[in-house]
Amino acid sequence: MNRINALAIAMAVLTGAVAAKTKPNVIVILGDDMGIDSVSAFNPKMGLETPAIDRLANEGISFMDAHSTSGVCSPTRYGLLTGRYNWRSRLKRGIVGRWERPLIADQRITLPEMFHSQGYATCMIGKWHLGWHWPKKGGGVTEKLSEIDFTQPIKGGPNSHGFDYYYGDDVPNWPPYAWRENERLIGNPTARMKQGAMVGVSAGPAVADWDFSAVLLEYGKRCADYVRGRQSKEQPFFLYFPMPSPHTPIAPGKGFKGITGMSDYADFLVETDWAVGEVLKALDDTGQADNTVVIFTCDNGTSPKADFAQLDKAGVHLNVNWRGWKADAFEGGHRVPFIVRWPGQIKPGTQSRETIALTDIMATCAGIIGAELPANTAEDSVSLLPVLRGEKVEKPLHDIVIHHSGSGHFAIRKGRWKLLLCRGSGGWSPPREAEAAKKKLPMLQLYDLAGDPKETKNLHTQYPDKVKELVSDLAKAFRNGRTTPGPRQKNQGWPNTISRPILEKFPELTDPRIKS
Repeated sequence: MNRINALAIAMAVLTGAVAAKTKPNVIVILGDDMGIDSVSAFNPKMGLETPAIDRLANEGISFMDAHSTSGVCSPTRYGLLTGRYNWRSRLKRGIVGRWERPLIADQRITLPEMFHSQGYATCMIGKWHLGWHWPKKGGGVTEKLSEIDFTQPIKGGPNSHGFDYYYGDDVPNWPPYAWRENERLIGNPTARMKQGAMVGVSAGPAVADWDFSAVLLEYGKRCADYVRGRQSKEQPFFLYFPMPSPHTPIAPGKGFKGITGMSDYADFLVETDWAVGEVLKALDDTGQADNTVVIFTCDNGTSPKADFAQLDKAGVHLNVNWRGWKADAFEGGHRVPFIVRWPGQIKPGTQSRETIALTDIMATCAGIIGAELPANTAEDSVSLLPVLRGEKVEKPLHDIVIHHSGSGHFAIRKGRWKLLLCRGSGGWSPPREAEAAKKKLPMLQLYDLAGDPKETKNLHTQYPDKVKELVSDLAKAFRNGRTTPGPRQKNQGWPNTISRPILEKFPELTDPRIKS
């Protein structure tokens, strides 16, 4: 069955083929490497101001216990666009590599496809980082740079997964360094970017005179222009703006470099807030703000590339409230800002303590626009709509939320309790796993986040029954292929990054196809 037929059958169960003009526009803005402490509304000790993001918090609802589905980039993007944990896909650790094939399966319904089925115009401007079908010289596709024909259409990206229009540069610190519009590069990347031209930049094909400092400026302008261009349209729109910042390369644009007098990173963070503000200004100027849902969140915690020590000396504190940073299973790796503004529907300046994840965006948007999701879609997505509308919620929206570090280590959250299936951070902050093993740290960590938010007191020996309960919950999530009610679904392979000692202690976590 080809992709068009498969999607036609799947979409047939989605309610309402044509959206009424009264349906709200929806904008999702995704920061890159920006933990919750990087928003001044949430961190009194931050030392910088983020007025545009703070405005969203003042005018909407802030989820103070929100989590990216991974401690690193592309896995979280998969979760946001599919409503499904990435470790159910082929990606069990790390990120989608250079020149790698698409991660999202053709038959899987995505967030923009859901919007499209309801009559929405769909647009993406920004960072994709979920793989492509790179065209091979002479025909076919390839994952080898030497075989790629950059003059041909590059499929498998945003346009193949529900976006009417795409403009971006894919991964800002990876080649090819060139703008792309829909499925074509703009210009021929005949030049070559040198390794380390800026911090985090990889060598590879580039168009002549590629300017890293122009990227965020261009995105901010184009997003604002898109919003302005929709003013006279009756068709509602979905805009997805995955920013390249403040991820490396740390390249503040013209007018922002030096603006803080602290560091390029501080300047870049200010520019990130500016880009959010440009979208909000466009909504205000065109009178569309009252009929637009704006969601702001981020793909994982702040990267150590920010140079925390330098920022601390300058009075800027971006990892003061949570342990760890990007890539970690600790809270600093995945606790992110999550704000929703919907004038007339959400009480301004409110906060929620519900534990949520970025997978929830899909079910929430389905609820907002009146779409019914098929049973084999968005398996880990829960609608936040009752909380958005201020309804009394009798029990937590999620029984459990599952965290995943950059190296594939799992953690599971249930109420106040959090269990880490690793000896150290599971990521980049100390102690890393090898160091933790040398120190003979325990292979499990149990924390009571209500009393110990910085994860300093490992209670796994004091509460063995709680450990068993959380392990059982995790095993059930593996087996069922989902964490929401519905028929059992298949994972693309069993999660395989759990250490052997843990599997020996808890055999219920073992792939059932493997006989002991």
